[in-house]
Amino acid sequence: MTPQPVCAFEFDFTPDGRVLVIGVSGKLDPPAVEELTPRVDDAYRGGARRFVFDLSRLDYAGSLALRLFVGLHNRVRGEGAVVLCNPTAALRSVLELTRVNQVLRLYPSRAEAIDAVLA
Repeated sequence: MTPQPVCAFEFDFTPDGRVLVIGVSGKLDPPAVEELTPRVDDAYRGGARRFVFDLSRLDYAGSLALRLFVGLHNRVRGEGAVVLCNPTAALRSVLELTRVNQVLRLYPSRAEAIDAVLA
């Protein structure tokens, strides 16, 4: 039996190509952040400026993951947006406790998050 990856990522642009939706599942621990960061950086260098992170299947996000989200937000400020959607109740608590929810907007659904970054 092959071991399951600790974290998996799905990168999907909206049909019009204006928003990059990144679905994250599993545990976004330091090794996973190390894997995700260059992929996000590549998308940024490729011109992506509107990011939606779908957290519906994310079980855990460590401090480096939160730093990645906030750091990307700071990079695109004035040109685009970074928002989070579908956080689990436990993850929402972490986002509130660390006050990341005061920097990044949270949305209950992917569709609402996409609409918000296009507004």
